[in-house]
Amino acid sequence: MSTQLSQRPELSESVIDALLRGERQEAISLLQKEANLPREEARELIATYILLTPGLRMKDTQSHTPWGIMKWLILLQAIVVAIGYFLFYRDQW
Repeated sequence: MSTQLSQRPELSESVIDALLRGERQEAISLLQKEANLPREEARELIATYILLTPGLRMKDTQSHTPWGIMKWLILLQAIVVAIGYFLFYRDQW
């Protein structure tokens, strides 16, 4: 099953759903089982689909950092540093 880079392969809804969730390995396994393909060929089909679907490429490179929590941790660190500076260096003012 050779695919050309110019046309997007047809995938089942379960494989596309796995890709939308960011589960590339799960999508490869599903495609391998559904289409009875070797793993390497399933990987190539998934890679071709991702390359030709712009929305999926963005999700692969995004970080999974919860920025809401990260902002609070940075704020907490700044407060702790300010309190520590005040407590340990207040005699030098």
